[in-house]
Amino acid sequence: MVWGVKMIDPIGKMNNLMKNTSIGLLYLMETWQEAAIDDTIWTTDVGGLTGTVTRSVAEEPYQKVILDGPANDDIARLYTVHQWQLAPDTWGLNTFNKLLIMEWEAKFVTPASILETEFLMGLTAGAASTRTSMNIAAFILDGAGKLNSLTDNAATETVNTVGTPTLTNWNKYGIVAYAGTIEFYVNEVMQARHITNLPDYNVYGNFYLIEEAAANSGQLHIANVSIRPGVVV
Repeated sequence: MVWGVKMIDPIGKMNNLMKNTSIGLLYLMETWQEAAIDDTIWTTDVGGLTGTVTRSVAEEPYQKVILDGPANDDIARLYTVHQWQLAPDTWGLNTFNKLLIMEWEAKFVTPASILETEFLMGLTAGAASTRTSMNIAAFILDGAGKLNSLTDNAATETVNTVGTPTLTNWNKYGIVAYAGTIEFYVNEVMQARHITNLPDYNVYGNFYLIEEAAANSGQLHIANVSIRPGVVV
């Protein structure tokens, strides 16, 4: 007996899926294996007196990057060099892309010290975007230091609450965009689905914090990061 595709996949579903998802679309899987942050993949930006973006292996098994702002008004940002197509309103039969997924692991240290009106983590049209910028799909912090989901299209926004994860624990975050929809996940459970004010732009994976005046030591720790487009929904 000869085993082959037809034997293990008699109706050809797996074979078709492999063909449709293996067309060389650019994706990112970052596990922070290198001794330093790779500047061909990531750009870092700091401001204020002592804002830092540093790689750390101090919490095995996590290998991570820490965005830190130990002094008032310190800024720390990490964003991808490459951009991905985010176009839930325009993806269709005439486009290769039908899907974009961004997933990452993160935890906060002293989240109350991070300026909620500026913080974001997610997908942004601008490299220097903050929570108040246009054309983003991201997790943000509300005034009570809890997570919200945000989509912004040309300054018109949709914002939803996102459960109550313990931010100082490691959690897995995800943004999934497809036709007419952007979904937000925490620990693989969908917390919000946006169908209005969806941005259609080329976007960066972007993590940004600024330290709130009169409060210090807010940090964002980021472990595995994956960004991947798809052609099958």
